[in-house]
Amino acid sequence: MNKREHFVNSPHTGFHLNLQIIADDFAEKKEDVSILCREDPLTLDGLRIYQAGALLKPCYLYLVFGNSLSESFLRYQNIAFVVVGSGDLSCFSESCRILHIKGTLSFSEIFNQIQQTFDRYSDWDSKLQLALGSIDPLNEMLEASLDIFHNPVFAHDTNFYILSSPRHVTGMSEWVHDQRTGRLIAPLSLIQDFKLDAEYQRTLITHGANIYSEELRGYRILYMNLWVSGNYQGRLCVDELQTEIQPGHFSALEYLGSFIELCIRRHNLFQISMGNDSRQFFTEYLSGKLTELQAVTDQIQYLNWNRHDRYLVLRLETQQQDDRMHSSIATLGHIEAQIPEGLAFTYQQGIVVIVNLSFKHSVSSDVIRSLAIILREGLFKMGVSSEFRDFLLIPQGYIQAVSALRLGKKSQSMAWCYHFDAYLLEYMLSQISHQICPELLVSSRLDALQNYDRKNNTELYHTLKVYLEHERNSLQTARELFIHRSSLTYRLERIQKLTKVDLDNPKDRLLLQLCFLLQEKDQTVT
Repeated sequence: MNKREHFVNSPHTGFHLNLQIIADDFAEKKEDVSILCREDPLTLDGLRIYQAGALLKPCYLYLVFGNSLSESFLRYQNIAFVVVGSGDLSCFSESCRILHIKGTLSFSEIFNQIQQTFDRYSDWDSKLQLALGSIDPLNEMLEASLDIFHNPVFAHDTNFYILSSPRHVTGMSEWVHDQRTGRLIAPLSLIQDFKLDAEYQRTLITHGANIYSEELRGYRILYMNLWVSGNYQGRLCVDELQTEIQPGHFSALEYLGSFIELCIRRHNLFQISMGNDSRQFFTEYLSGKLTELQAVTDQIQYLNWNRHDRYLVLRLETQQQDDRMHSSIATLGHIEAQIPEGLAFTYQQGIVVIVNLSFKHSVSSDVIRSLAIILREGLFKMGVSSEFRDFLLIPQGYIQAVSALRLGKKSQSMAWCYHFDAYLLEYMLSQISHQICPELLVSSRLDALQNYDRKNNTELYHTLKVYLEHERNSLQTARELFIHRSSLTYRLERIQKLTKVDLDNPKDRLLLQLCFLLQEKDQTVT
């Protein structure tokens, strides 16, 4: 099936037909038709019966008997004809367009059927024009389009919310109810199937009407991405479930799409107002662009939250980052359906969820558990901040969630969720050595032990490390080192003499333990 090359229809010029659209109607009735032309532009406004000597216009389609053709037709240029019955088609110039009908239909039956096709598209065009001024233009447009495509038609936005689906037939996806918005949305399993499908990912950048193959859904989908000012706004779809999609349907879908894009510009059809302002606020808040306390206070009041409620920040990233993020965006509604007390939005090639735990007296473990299926099916990893009690600390909570995710991934753990509290020490060590390398931070006292060990082939450095790990328990330390307690006592005396460290001082012990950890971290990186 080839898509037509010339698309001139728009809401401002009205819908014009071409020979392909006329032929499609005959083909559906199994009539023997063929098209002969170099190009088939969308320019036809009506049907006329051919009369010899009359002035012919390119905007009309002329009906003529095949047995009446003669060389006199060579004088016509850029005219469209319907030839009924057998005839010498070489009588036409190459610039003319010919629809040849060779079946058993009578002249009057052909005339009436073609006229009905013009009438049906004219009536559809009128309904689309009227819908532009209605309060519910999208539903009216898609309802009017059912008789054009003879298949279910629906539209969804970037989040996979179903904006209109006037006819549901057997085989279509069953939309699910989103408790947060009250809207219908594609099921999460379907969204994840699309997310992992290479063909679907390629469709996200297409313009004009295209076919999505039956490989994933079991039937083909004629679709058109909706773009406004270069931004993807959603998708218009025709499921091939009742009749076969015809070549002329490409032009019709693009015409319908042009109306919907016009409505988006006029009415902002595809924007779900709930949460959009809040998402913009949090995007600016996390990036540091918004610093005015009054703006923060206004947002708290808008959300009906309190500044000192209990808060949690989550950071989700897919294992395979996608710059377009369309598929991940579709997950937002499902996340918020599971966490009514949270707000999810995309930020820095991932998803952020701000959770108010006080809203429904929630527990952080329950919140995390509620996302288990979404994270598993979406191949997400998640970082979780500490719980905190000040809205003003949300940007710091985001840093915690990001750090937990980064450190958790680095640990090569098979877990899908990483808590900041579990990686607090690793985070502190990374921050300690952020500007000064670990080698310069490690106490010179440890250097003294290592130098002594190298010169004397001793193990004072390792002895001190094990001694501190066992919280100065001499018996356990001696057992691990496989030495006698008297030997351990000798080593400890030697260590304190070389380092001048007071092992009874908690601060000295803490400093030494941090130095050991920093040195291990430096050796691991190296």
